[in-house]
Amino acid sequence: MWFKVDDSFFSNPKTAMLSDGATALWLRSGSWSAQQLTDGFIPARMVPMFRGSDDSVRELCDVGLWERDDERDGYWFHDWSDYQPDGEEVDALRRKRSEAGKRGADRRWKRKTVDENGKNGKTYGKCHGKPMANAWQTDGKSMANSCPVPVPVPDKKEKEEYSSSFSKETSADEYLETGRPEADRQISGQYPNLDLTDAWGAFMQHHHGETRTVNDWTRLWKGWCQRRANMSGIPPSKRHIHTWQCEHVLQALGRNKETATPDQQACQMAKRLNKEKS
Repeated sequence: MWFKVDDSFFSNPKTAMLSDGATALWLRSGSWSAQQLTDGFIPARMVPMFRGSDDSVRELCDVGLWERDDERDGYWFHDWSDYQPDGEEVDALRRKRSEAGKRGADRRWKRKTVDENGKNGKTYGKCHGKPMANAWQTDGKSMANSCPVPVPVPDKKEKEEYSSSFSKETSADEYLETGRPEADRQISGQYPNLDLTDAWGAFMQHHHGETRTVNDWTRLWKGWCQRRANMSGIPPSKRHIHTWQCEHVLQALGRNKETATPDQQACQMAKRLNKEKS
């Protein structure tokens, strides 16, 4: 499984000024979460394993990349589901591929129980119907490579079974019905002043007659809108992320900048405000 990192990570206002320690902690913990299918949750006990410090954790929470979860004693990646594959879907795909591999291995290496003469079909002393070498051959060489190890290789039908949903090519019109709504929601959130209808018309004219996978269309469409907004001078919107020291949290708790402190009450208030906004 892959942990995806946006290609504007280096220039994003949230991440450009991160310390090396906070950046390394974010990357290591993100790859771990993708592997373990935790959907962006990082237990606090795992931070030392990623060589993270308290300062790095506080830095990630301050910029809104992480959100503290006191009930589970850990942290959540912000907007994990918007950029990373769903854990249940990944787990289902892994099981599907494993089962396909096992079926292919069973078909390829299955032995007959009874041969044409009615005798037991076990191949005692044979490998693929041929006599097996002794443990040590007469020339003194090991028989390590004398019997190939069976490797399960899915046939063409099985490959299509678990890969068609990812590699099936569609036209731009088909993508308009299947893949664009989610992409448009993300684009509208980033560039609310961009005319998506006009942008789609230009995009269709440019890619007329082409067929691509849904993932490719999504990547091209997002990149097209981003370049169009940049050329038109449309700035991306900056969503405010509430932190323990932002003015909204301070006002809700009756505090000011001098009395601000990253205690449990402030962190919970910031989390609640972010959830209400989303």
